[in-house]
Amino acid sequence: MGRHTPRIAIIGAGISGLACALELERHGIAPAIFEQRSRAGETFNHVAGLLQLMSRPIKDQMDYLQNELHLPIKPLAPWKRVIMHMPSVTRTVTGQLGYFLRRGQDENSTESQLYSLLKTPVYFNRYADWQVLARHYDYVVVADGTPTVARTLGCWQDFLKTWVRGAVVLGNFDPNTLIMWVNTKYSRHTYAYLTPFNAHRASLILIVSDSNADEIEEKWRLFWEMEELDYQVLENFSRQHTSGYCYPPQVGNVLMIGNAGGFMEPFLGFGVMASIRSGIYAGRALARGESYTNLTRDLRRKITRLATLRLVLNNMNNADFDNLVKLVTTPGIKQLIYNTNIDVLQYGTGLFNLLQQLKQKIRPGM
Repeated sequence: MGRHTPRIAIIGAGISGLACALELERHGIAPAIFEQRSRAGETFNHVAGLLQLMSRPIKDQMDYLQNELHLPIKPLAPWKRVIMHMPSVTRTVTGQLGYFLRRGQDENSTESQLYSLLKTPVYFNRYADWQVLARHYDYVVVADGTPTVARTLGCWQDFLKTWVRGAVVLGNFDPNTLIMWVNTKYSRHTYAYLTPFNAHRASLILIVSDSNADEIEEKWRLFWEMEELDYQVLENFSRQHTSGYCYPPQVGNVLMIGNAGGFMEPFLGFGVMASIRSGIYAGRALARGESYTNLTRDLRRKITRLATLRLVLNNMNNADFDNLVKLVTTPGIKQLIYNTNIDVLQYGTGLFNLLQQLKQKIRPGM
């Protein structure tokens, strides 16, 4: 007799939920997909960076997505340059840094591209109670972008709470360049960045740690004022975000993927690749009868290493940021970090200790 085809429900039609559904379809399984919004994708349009440094030893993320994960996603543009504005220092790095991806509900967004590949219908405008579904389906995959279910199951630990304030802006931009700003006066220990849709339109985002809805508006105003920005704003958005660690990522017949499973790297905050991979691994685990916890082990290890680096940044002041950027953009070190395929992040603890030592050495007067 053949193996029983499991009945699977997916809550959420974001990138991780859609990736999971597509992987299940590849194995002949049609899941029930519930999405409480009217369309697939995040409600605000923005551009995410897919940084090659964070994906190593994967050499080319687009090739990996198409050939290994069977997801023919088209990026907005290659990412070839980053300009880092520290409080008193500006540095530029060039190379094959990764790709830019359109996010949101636009017809060309990453979510819309994934949705267009799907054969299984999505139940839009449908709130799904995971506990009810868990009684009626063999498995429930939670991809709602929140830690609510993981918290309820007792397998979530908060790591970093931030407020994200952003806008779609008009100006003149290089479609291959990300601009980044760091200053503890408006971003605390996080950062702001601009990523282009095209030569005249971009998403501008400020991330502030341990903030709230009222304070973020003041920080946003201060950011524009201190950096002397004069872009024209087309649309605004503001939202709270919590990143954390989820273990185990499966409890009973409930699997957590994407942000719901903590698959958002906490170093820079871009979680596209980890979210997609977690969805694929959940689909493979359920289709093949494998362990989802085991399949995601390397992903969770990388996130833990990046969390260690985030702890370093959380203790740095403006002078530290200036000097750290000087250090990582010096010849030799810059090539090692940005222009090789060496997975420097695998040495998480050692890198943490090194940066702690460097932090002491680079302080002025020491």
